[in-house]
Amino acid sequence: MIYQHDKRIGFYDLDAAGNLKLTALLKHINDAAWYNAESLGLGMEKTLEIGMVFVIQRFGIKIFSKPEMDELITIKTWPGEVTRSAFKRQGEILNSAGEKMIEWESLWVLIDIKERKIKRPTEFPIDIPVYGKQGVEVEAEKIKMPVASKELASYSHNVQYSELDMNSHMNNAIYADLVINVLSKIEKQCIKNMKEVQFNYVNEAKLNDKILVECRASEEVMHITGTSGEKVIFTAEIK
Repeated sequence: MIYQHDKRIGFYDLDAAGNLKLTALLKHINDAAWYNAESLGLGMEKTLEIGMVFVIQRFGIKIFSKPEMDELITIKTWPGEVTRSAFKRQGEILNSAGEKMIEWESLWVLIDIKERKIKRPTEFPIDIPVYGKQGVEVEAEKIKMPVASKELASYSHNVQYSELDMNSHMNNAIYADLVINVLSKIEKQCIKNMKEVQFNYVNEAKLNDKILVECRASEEVMHITGTSGEKVIFTAEIK
């Protein structure tokens, strides 16, 4: 089942410059994925019954144009390919003329709640339909951070209660705020002009964790890392 719903862009979806917030975009994508999973009988209530939960591992987003205030958009999403180790999901946002504005691919892994270990897709007892990429070209990539690039900006963030989700760790959409905040310390124009975003979620961030967010650049790519002590929490690339 390919899920879709219409959404009108509101005031709280936009940043100080009137651009669609990356966090708002991720929240809309997550909502669509949630509704699609529920309609397929794969919602959290069902997965908790069998002692498993889906956790996002990677996100790749390509932006062709950004929705504006009061614009009506259509958000579509569907289950993609199932690999040996993870479940892919694709989606897109269309304007009222049916033109593609944004597309994405996400990669999800299956976690055993008690063991806190990743399970193979073959161990999931429910059949999931597969619809393929449906014209989506962007991929959720494994990020390789440059070794010898100059730090451009950094800051520290303490994880707050309001940022936690039902799994009791920082919601994946909130990481976008950390990325945008560090970019704003360098050049706000790069926020407006971003064309592709890649996220890798490496470790959970929990309440009161202190995350050091650092940004480096190579050519036209911004590389962002979030670390807590010796532990890498996330990596991101902005093109």
